[in-house]
Amino acid sequence: MLTVAQAIQARHSIRRFRPDPVPSEAIRQMLEAARLAPSGTNSQPWRFIVAREAEERRKLREATFGQRQLEEAPVVVVCCGDLKAYEAATQGQRRRELEGVLEPGETRSQTVYGRLEQMSAEQLRRANVRRALIDVSLAVGQMMLTAVSLGLGTCWVGGFAGPRVRELFSLPETIVVVSLLAVGHPAQAPERRPRLPLEELVLRPSF
Repeated sequence: MLTVAQAIQARHSIRRFRPDPVPSEAIRQMLEAARLAPSGTNSQPWRFIVAREAEERRKLREATFGQRQLEEAPVVVVCCGDLKAYEAATQGQRRRELEGVLEPGETRSQTVYGRLEQMSAEQLRRANVRRALIDVSLAVGQMMLTAVSLGLGTCWVGGFAGPRVRELFSLPETIVVVSLLAVGHPAQAPERRPRLPLEELVLRPSF
């Protein structure tokens, strides 16, 4: 199996896939990697739908404005965030965990929980959607690297018609669709697209 560094170097977006089926064990390992991802206040909001049926994948292609990799890949993972993971009732255990890491003299009102409790309902929903986008994306990154280590290719797709995806899977309003992940055996290995040099990315060099 590849090291993490090797998987990072080997990963690139795959847009052409062979029809070979993806073993269920490989998908399970990818989902397990996502399960172990970090999230703000350990909320773990990620939820996944594994779409294998040809008709579902065809409709996902339509929902992504014709991106053929969504239909061609034998598996598409619909990556979602559950806003209920951020509700007070669900966060009870997370808050109890936090009590053990407060600094001496620090109260819970001074933590992120206290800040969230001061928001209006609409402000809180917007904040939670933003949190879900970040948390789920962390989990998807771990899925992609795991796929590479298993000899699979992936394509992260963020451009889609949210309402159509929600309707396809009858998702409630508390579920936010973050991205779609096409998974399969690469039909071709495109050249890596250029990356900016490190010197252009570090705003204040200090190493």
